Amino acid sequence: MPLFSRLFLCLVLTTCLPATAQAASSGDERIHAELAAIRTLSRTSTADALRRLDALRASVGKDTPYPLRRELLRTEVWLHEDAGQLERSYEAERQALQLALENNDPAFAARARLGAVRQLLDQNRSSEALLALAGIRAAVPVDAPVAVRHALEHVQGDAYNGKGQFDKALAAYLKSLKLLQDEPDESEGRATAMARIARVYNNIDNPAKAIETTRQALLERNVPMRTVGRLQFTQGIALLKLNRGKEGIAAFNNALATAKRGKLTGLEAEVRGNIADYFLRQHDYVRAEQEALLAMKASERVTDVNMILMARANLGFALMGQKRFAEGLPYIDGVIADLDKAGATADLYAMLDEKGRMQEQAGLYKEALATVRKQQAAQQADARAARDRAVAALQEEYEAGQRTRQIDLLRRENLVKDADLRSRRMLQLLTTFAALLTVAAGAFVYVLYRRSAGSNVRLNQLNTQLTYHSQHDALTGLYNRRSFLEKMAARPAHDERGRRNDALQGVDCIVLMDIDHFKHINDRWGHGVGDTVLVEVARRLSAAVRDSDMVIRWGGEEFLIYAPGADPAHIADIVSRVLHGTGATPVEAGTCSVPVTLSAGVVTLPLAGVVHSGFDWERAIRLADWALYHGKANGRNQARIVTRLSAPLETVLAALDGAAGAEGLIDMDCVRGPAQPAA
Repeated sequence: MPLFSRLFLCLVLTTCLPATAQAASSGDERIHAELAAIRTLSRTSTADALRRLDALRASVGKDTPYPLRRELLRTEVWLHEDAGQLERSYEAERQALQLALENNDPAFAARARLGAVRQLLDQNRSSEALLALAGIRAAVPVDAPVAVRHALEHVQGDAYNGKGQFDKALAAYLKSLKLLQDEPDESEGRATAMARIARVYNNIDNPAKAIETTRQALLERNVPMRTVGRLQFTQGIALLKLNRGKEGIAAFNNALATAKRGKLTGLEAEVRGNIADYFLRQHDYVRAEQEALLAMKASERVTDVNMILMARANLGFALMGQKRFAEGLPYIDGVIADLDKAGATADLYAMLDEKGRMQEQAGLYKEALATVRKQQAAQQADARAARDRAVAALQEEYEAGQRTRQIDLLRRENLVKDADLRSRRMLQLLTTFAALLTVAAGAFVYVLYRRSAGSNVRLNQLNTQLTYHSQHDALTGLYNRRSFLEKMAARPAHDERGRRNDALQGVDCIVLMDIDHFKHINDRWGHGVGDTVLVEVARRLSAAVRDSDMVIRWGGEEFLIYAPGADPAHIADIVSRVLHGTGATPVEAGTCSVPVTLSAGVVTLPLAGVVHSGFDWERAIRLADWALYHGKANGRNQARIVTRLSAPLETVLAALDGAAGAEGLIDMDCVRGPAQPAA
C-alpha cells in the first residue's frame, strides 16, 4: 500500500474509534438509567415495571457488557416473583445461571442456583431444598459480594421456616439483616429481611415482637409497595394472635388494597386466604366461603400451589360449617391427598385434625372416628420413618467409629513393625546392649497392651450405649416398641384355660394411651413445647406406676403401660391414678402453661369371656386400640376398660375391621379423668 494511502487510513481510524467508543458508552449509560427508573417504578406498580423491562430487554443485544445483562436478568427474576409469575421467574433464573457460567462468575452462578431451591420450597419440598442449598454453599467463593451472601441466608431462612425449625430460620434471617446493616443503598433489602423476621416471630407465638419489627421495617426509606403490603399482612396476623380482631382485619384490608394497587396477585391470594381462615375461626362460614372463592381465583391466576391448596381447604371447611358436606368434603379430601403425596406431614395432620373436629361437632361420630384413625396411622408411619432414620444414623456412626479404630490399629501395627526393625538393626550393631533393648521392648509391648485394653473398654461402652438406645426412646427415655416386643417374646405361655402356668398371680394389664389434642398443642405453642409435654407426660406416667411395670412410648404422642401380675379388682384404680397423675395439673413449659389430658383403652390378659389360648397380647392391643378410640370419639379425657366379650373372640376381631364396628359385642367400664377448667 502506498505511503499516502496508509496515512489516510490511520487518520480515518483515529477519527472514528473514539466516536464508536463514545456511542457504546452512551448506550451503557442509557441501560443503567433505564434499570434505575424501572426499580423506582416497581415500588408503585410491578405490572408497569415489567412492561418497561420487556421493552428494555428487546433493545439489548448480545454485545452489551456482561454486568449489565446480569443486572437485567436479576431485575427480571424478582419482578416476576413479585407479580406471582413464578414459572417466568424460575426461567429467568435459569438464564441468569447460564450467563454466569459462560462468563466464569461462580458467585452469581451460586445466586442463580437459588432459583431451583425456591422452586423446591414452593412445592413444599423443604428437606430437598436444604440439601440443594448445602451444595450451593460449598461452591460460593469466600470473597462473594454481600448481595450473594445475603441471598443465601435469606433462602436458608425460608427453608428452615418451611420445615418448622423456627429458631434456625430466625438465626438465618438475622444474619442476612446484619450483612445489610452498613449498606446505605440496601434499605429495601433490610425491610424485606425484617418482614421475614416478623413472620418467624408470629410462628413462635411472639406477636408483640412481630408488630414491633414490622413498624421498624416501615421506617426504612423507599420501601417498595410489595414489601409494604407484606409488612401490613404480617401485622394483621400478629394482631389476630393478640385477639385484636378488628385491628387485624383492618391490617389485612390495608395489605389487600396495597396488593391491588401494585397488582401483586400473589400477595392478594395469600391475604384473602388468611381472611377466609379468620372467618372460619369466627364460625362465620358464609363470609369464609366468599373469601375462599376470591382467594382461589387469585391463587389460580398466579399458579401458586400452596395458596391454591389453602384456598380449597378453607372453601371445603366453610361448606362443611354450613352443613353442606357433599360439596365441602371433595375439596377437603383433595387437599389431604395432595399434602400426603407431597409429604407435607405437618399440614396433613392439621387438615385431618380439623376435619375430624368438624365431623364430631356435626354428630358424625363414626366418620370422625375414621378420620382420627387415619390421622393416627399417618402419625405412626411418620414416627416409624423417623425412628428408622435415627437407628440408621446411629448405626452409621457406630460403623464409622469401627472404621476409625481399624485404621488406628493398622497404624499402631505399622509402628510396632517399624520399631521391631529398628531393634533388630540395633541388636546387630550393638550386641552389648541386648539386655537393655529387651527391657525397652517389653515396656513398649506393655504400653501397647494398656492402650489396647483402653480401646476395648471404650468399645464395650459404645456397645452398651448402642444397646440402651436401641431399647429406649431418645426424647423421653422410656422403653420403645422394640423393647416391648422383646418382653412379649419372653412372656410365659398360657394353658387352654388362659391361666398362667408360672407362680405369678393376678392378670397382665395393658393400657394404651394417647395425649388429647396433641396436634393442637404443637400448632399453638410450637414443637419445642410439644417435646416438653411429651417428656413431662413420660415422667408422670413413670411416677404413677409400680417399679415392676413397663412404660413404653408407643409412637408419636401415644404411650403404653404393661403391668404384669395386677390385681383384677384394682384395675380401675390403676387407670384412675394414671389419668389423674397426668392430667390433674397443667404442664409448665417456660412461659406457657399447657393443659394435658389422656384417653386410654385398657385390656387384661386373661379376659372374661375368652376361654381359649388364642387371645394373645397382639389381639389384646387391638382391643385396647378400639377402646381408646371409642373413648376419644365420646369426649376424650377418659379410659375405656374392656371387661368382657359378649361374642366369640374371632367374631369380635372380625367386627373391629368391619363397617358396622364392634358396638354391642364388647362390655366396657369408663373411668373419667380429672375435671378440666372451661376453655
